[in-house]
Amino acid sequence: MLESYAAKARGILAGLFLGMCAGPQLFAAAPPNPPEVRAKAAELIDVSSGKVLFRVHGREQLPMASLTKIMTLYIALKAVEQRKVQLNEPVLISADAARINGSQIWLRPAEHLSVDHLIRGVAIASANDAAYALAEFLAGSEPSFVAEMNRTAAQLGMKHTHFSNSHGLHLADHYTTAEDMATLARAAVRLPLLLHYTALWEDRSVRDGRGGRLWLINHNRLLRQYPGADGIKTGYTSQAGFCMVATAHRGTMRLAAVILGAPSSAVRFKDAALLMSWGFAHFQTLQIVRPNQSVGSVAVHQGVAPTVEAVIPKGLAVTVARAPGSGIRVRVELQNHLEAPVTRGQVVGTVGIYQGATRVAQHALYAQAAVAKSRLPGRVWHYLIKLVG
Repeated sequence: MLESYAAKARGILAGLFLGMCAGPQLFAAAPPNPPEVRAKAAELIDVSSGKVLFRVHGREQLPMASLTKIMTLYIALKAVEQRKVQLNEPVLISADAARINGSQIWLRPAEHLSVDHLIRGVAIASANDAAYALAEFLAGSEPSFVAEMNRTAAQLGMKHTHFSNSHGLHLADHYTTAEDMATLARAAVRLPLLLHYTALWEDRSVRDGRGGRLWLINHNRLLRQYPGADGIKTGYTSQAGFCMVATAHRGTMRLAAVILGAPSSAVRFKDAALLMSWGFAHFQTLQIVRPNQSVGSVAVHQGVAPTVEAVIPKGLAVTVARAPGSGIRVRVELQNHLEAPVTRGQVVGTVGIYQGATRVAQHALYAQAAVAKSRLPGRVWHYLIKLVG
């Protein structure tokens, strides 16, 4: 962890070098070659840091099949998280939703299912009819929901993706890239409720229409075969081939692997598992700065407070290759001083992560709080500054 310290800004920049030790293995040379994958496109990322560990044809636009439903689940569960909808809220099933074919939970027009049961249908059984019903419920119509999917994709930075439906049945203008799916995966796994659903191997809570319950079985066999796996989604159409976005965690490290266009179901699972195992074996993620942890203070001239703390609101993690006998250093550079008023979130410096002379990461530091301008006379202000030191 980053050592605690209080750095008063002196001179043009306040430089602070901190040694780090995280056990016997730290950053060093490049790891061994990654495994070969047979999919058309693939990507492996560390979820905490966002570092891309492996990529092949990452920006090639390809069909995504039911990986579409990751976005459907993401939007639905964001709405639950924001308390716009409730999990036990009933959803009236339309005739249009009931007509959607492919994987389904056999919805019937005019019946009611809860948001929770529809989400289970999507996350576990990859039900197209359940995805369509959720879309209608959340946005009023599927076209309106698809528009929201594309807005959300743009907000997340998915620059090479276009959604045309909520479920993933093939359409020519419905496509994504491995890079964009990794971006979506990184956002999705930050929703604990989403991982709760995608980690379910089976479910028997959804009605079957005959007074009993459906037995839903997850298509993601890694949930039972790969240690730490808890999501996210598989997909298949004849045009897309076999696809998946897999995620697993070991300790505090979480990886996500995207597989697009594998030639068989067995190959997609093998590719994802080999990539994640390679990633866990040869990399580690270090939490450099915790969310909102102070890494120093900057003097504020003529402010109601003499200093402001420098933080990174979301924290900073870096992913580095494992190797014996090496370490990384952290350099914090703060502005000499700030003139009031200071706004919350104003850039006040940078933190750089180094291995030897090589900078491996850099991030801005921000003012933790706003500091208004003081109404005290200038000479009183300077006297107070001297008292502070």
